[in-house]
Amino acid sequence: MKVLYFASIRERMETEHEEIHIPAPITVGEFFRAKLAPRLPGIGMDRILFAVNEEMVDTNHMLSDSDTLAVLPPLCGGRAQEMARLQLDDFNMDEETKLCIGPNTDVGGIATFVGVVRDISKGKKIDKIELTCYEPMAEKEMWKLRHAALEKFDVINITVVHRIGMLKAGERIVGIAVAARHRKDAFDACRWMIDELKKTVPIWKKEFASDGGAWVEGL
Repeated sequence: MKVLYFASIRERMETEHEEIHIPAPITVGEFFRAKLAPRLPGIGMDRILFAVNEEMVDTNHMLSDSDTLAVLPPLCGGRAQEMARLQLDDFNMDEETKLCIGPNTDVGGIATFVGVVRDISKGKKIDKIELTCYEPMAEKEMWKLRHAALEKFDVINITVVHRIGMLKAGERIVGIAVAARHRKDAFDACRWMIDELKKTVPIWKKEFASDGGAWVEGL
């Protein structure tokens, strides 16, 4: 298997790439613990991103000897998994903005989007909603969207957080922060992110009104 190293990881490994033979399929996490962790003291898996054959993956992804594994440090400050995540708890957009800026001093503007639970839908009073998802795939799709936006737009960093579970009217659902040198790029990327997230990330919404609950197609 070909293993590629980037930025600060490359400096620690003192090589850009190497061939490491794996005789049988193994997960990314198992491979990291067995082959890389001893050579990267002080760096846990929560500080690293992994891509296989140019697709972002999680640590449960199965590797084969024909794969190309890229080992990446966090793109801009913060822990890797914080940049695109699902969670039950509420989030703070001030903290998301700080995470998005990270150590960068060339940020000229931050565009943010916050989606909230509205109390009216199709003329009915909504008390609460339930958000469910295909969690492993949803997180992967959020990472793919973030990566695609970083490639598509002239932006510095992006964070996206989406809540799941039962939420009341007025509560926050999704937060997106985009850091860029110029405001137009930040606005364009932020709008693209929320539009694409609604199309491709497997998250479903059930609305609860006085006459019962009903699933909603699309978010």
